[in-house]
Amino acid sequence: MTAVPEEAAYLAAAAQRLLDEMTIASTADWMTENAGPTVSGRPWSTTTLRRRLRNPAIAGLRENADGEMVKGPAEKLIDRETFDALQELFTRNERGQGDKPKHVHYLSGGIATCGLCRNALVSRSTANGGRGYVCETEGCGKVRISAEPLDEYVGERVLAHLKDKARLKWLAVVRDQFAAEAKKAAVFLEQLTAHKAELARAYGVKDLTLADFKEAKAALDGKRKEAMASVRRGKALGELPELTPEGLEEWWTATAGREQRRALVQLVVAEVRIGPATVRGSRRFDEARFDIEWR
Repeated sequence: MTAVPEEAAYLAAAAQRLLDEMTIASTADWMTENAGPTVSGRPWSTTTLRRRLRNPAIAGLRENADGEMVKGPAEKLIDRETFDALQELFTRNERGQGDKPKHVHYLSGGIATCGLCRNALVSRSTANGGRGYVCETEGCGKVRISAEPLDEYVGERVLAHLKDKARLKWLAVVRDQFAAEAKKAAVFLEQLTAHKAELARAYGVKDLTLADFKEAKAALDGKRKEAMASVRRGKALGELPELTPEGLEEWWTATAGREQRRALVQLVVAEVRIGPATVRGSRRFDEARFDIEWR
């Protein structure tokens, strides 16, 4: 009936991520990384997250005997409009569209930046119903571009970039390095519960002050977040094919999922700086607007 503060804000953010065209799988991983495990101590699964966001109680509602949504006793975490939009999304997915959007933004998370102010662009809806990358920095706001053609262009450039033998060798080294880090991170995550229990016991017997306990717990939470990211990165790179230009291209076009392609792009690309359109209102795709910085 009452919101759990540590979880409430993350559930509301997860709802918005889904409406912003993030996949349910990536959002479940995001919940585990940022909100921590569920009350049962397990990572968030797509089923658990979907069930939580489909429960009318999250919007302070309940279903009456006539099947109508009415005000319920639970504390509201999201508004009615957001709840209804989520139910539409889930219903469409259940009708065979899957839980992945048609297009996944390769440059989300700050890789796409404004060529004028150098701040990260954000993903927003466009007038024609698509998605775009937009600068919303106060005092700037002069850069916007349709996301899909830009992402496709960057993906093509990534494949071309990796046709070089030296770069493929670099990718193999990075893959092996991250695979080793992922194994260590997995061991740490298995031991994390014991670490937290030990910390709680030390606080319970007054070996730690409250300030020291909070500082140590925050440090553990930070390490958990890093470990989760390392495990996911190692998994994505472990699914790469034979590292040849032909192998990568075939994998990209015929085998890789959207999230896997995004993982490869974000591994190889450090930043894509996007300048303003040279002709206002022009829909021509101008490669001169983009400057890709490789890792």
